[in-house]
Amino acid sequence: MLIYRGMEIKFKEKEIKEISEKLLNKIFDGDFSRAKIIAFSGNLGAGKTTLTQEIAKQLGIKENIISPTFVIMKIYYINKNSKYYSKFKRFIHIDAYRLTSGSELLKIGWEEIISDKDNFVIIEWPENVKECLDKNTYWVKLGHVDEETRSIEFN
Repeated sequence: MLIYRGMEIKFKEKEIKEISEKLLNKIFDGDFSRAKIIAFSGNLGAGKTTLTQEIAKQLGIKENIISPTFVIMKIYYINKNSKYYSKFKRFIHIDAYRLTSGSELLKIGWEEIISDKDNFVIIEWPENVKECLDKNTYWVKLGHVDEETRSIEFN
């Protein structure tokens, strides 16, 4: 059972599908004139990659999703049978853990990525490149409560 405390939701791993659906439904509101960006912040083990993997499943992506720590960015194509295909064609997963500034993100084509409305982007460790993230970014903070429980806060 999900536990709500103010804006924070506590959940177990078996509830990750429900959490990912809530998050996807939330970002489906609003403007679709440019890429949708979710910034996942949280310590190691907080669940950033696990939640990303579940969101990828929701998008109909069959490939194994791992955090692109060493390659920085991975691009996946959203399944045409996914209910989200009408809004997004590509899922871009960025891990900014090894980046030290937004200028490094710009070098991998950030401006082109965010200007394309067909892109859905999840960026892990966004605090390392926060100067590149604008007011339209959905910030999500994940936390490690205990071995079985995580917390999530999103705007």
